[in-house]
Amino acid sequence: MARFPLLSALICILASALHVSAAISNYTAICNEIKDRVSQQSDVTYPIQGVTFSDRIHHWFDSSTEIPACVAEVGSVEDVSLVLQIVGASRTPFAVYSGGHASNVGFSSTKGVHITLRRFNQTQLSEDKTTVTIGFGQTWVDVFEALADSGVNVVGGRVPGPGIGGFTLGGGYSCDTVKTFNVVLPNGTITTASREHNSDLFFALKGGMNRFGIVTSAEFYTHPQPPEVWGGLRIYHASQVPALLNATERFASENRDPRASVLTSVDGTTAVGPTALGLFFYDGPEKPEIFNLFDGLSTISDSTGRKPFLDLIRGFPAEIVYNSPGHFCHVLDDWDHRTLPGDIAALPDLLHNMGKIAALHGATTINYDAQPFLQYGRHATPSAFPHSDSLFPFNLYFAWRNSSEDEFWYGKIHQTLDTLKRVATEEGIYREDFPDYPNYALSGTSAEKLYGETNAGRLRQIRDQIDPDRIMDLAGGFAL
Repeated sequence: MARFPLLSALICILASALHVSAAISNYTAICNEIKDRVSQQSDVTYPIQGVTFSDRIHHWFDSSTEIPACVAEVGSVEDVSLVLQIVGASRTPFAVYSGGHASNVGFSSTKGVHITLRRFNQTQLSEDKTTVTIGFGQTWVDVFEALADSGVNVVGGRVPGPGIGGFTLGGGYSCDTVKTFNVVLPNGTITTASREHNSDLFFALKGGMNRFGIVTSAEFYTHPQPPEVWGGLRIYHASQVPALLNATERFASENRDPRASVLTSVDGTTAVGPTALGLFFYDGPEKPEIFNLFDGLSTISDSTGRKPFLDLIRGFPAEIVYNSPGHFCHVLDDWDHRTLPGDIAALPDLLHNMGKIAALHGATTINYDAQPFLQYGRHATPSAFPHSDSLFPFNLYFAWRNSSEDEFWYGKIHQTLDTLKRVATEEGIYREDFPDYPNYALSGTSAEKLYGETNAGRLRQIRDQIDPDRIMDLAGGFAL
């Protein structure tokens, strides 16, 4: 066979294709069973249905999408229970999809049965407006739109795109404002979890992601929302990046108002040097004095001013890399808010070097985001993801044009994270026992790294009680 390498290669490809085809055929039989048994509130879509099928599986990063045997668009908790029992009994791989913002492939995508929650799109405000029940098939912008004229709001995503489910179950800070989860357990049982009922499960769902069942909705506590806020987007030329980072440092050390927030995002895709964005938010209609720190910097464009909260969120450029391959990642630092961390201070040089190679490998975005929160940990509740220490999130995301460059850019992601952790360690603001934020952690991250040894052990005990048959292992995600 070695004398005919082309023939050998074709035989290998054909054998692989036949194997995949056989697997899909088996999954399709399960899809057909689901279609025959679900109620009229739900629907099943197949790849042959083209645009409709593609729309129901698309992700924010194209590289996160897989082609399933079918999409089960469930419309009732009873149908969620039924589908979960069918895939569990047949050991069929499945995914649970909320907003499609996960960057790890296989975390909300599958080659088996793709369960989308998009029909769980309710936003039901309580009569006294202290809580709101939110369906997990929505994005945060959907919820902000529904609450726009109510005088109240919820803690959620800061830009268009992220879904309710992944953000909350991945340890997003909205998890501390959840009163009750409505969840279907791995065995199909429909129940709730709160501080008073199924308290262990309530703990596990706040950061435990898709390991403990399918959450269809949750009741969140609300907070007052003024009719207008102050904020917007400023875009800066490369020459302004050092001054912008200095202003960010001063903001972090001098700001004491929890209503004021700044996100500084530096982009390294240009060969001439990094450019930057500043996202400003003040939860009130008047510009706070602390934002004057940024006024002396020249901008390419500036949209800051008074506006409704919904307009502010819509104005942030979150769809720039839509349908590109890419990935999120991060480092959590113990920044004392007195000096600019060395890993951020080193950004201009690091990004300038990255910009020299970006075009050669099809980069569309190389972003490093610093958001100097105040002591958010004082609001932390008992959760799977530990965040009472108020570690500083230093977020990164990379995007590129072609999947042929995947290996190169994943290598650069790991290299960059290693560099940033080394610099932070030298400054005494990073330790290996600091957790990784689940929503930005790379695939393969251990449970101990995500949750710490104590929480990881507790989560395994909870998993053993509610999912002894490991049904949720079929849904991908981080291993416990």
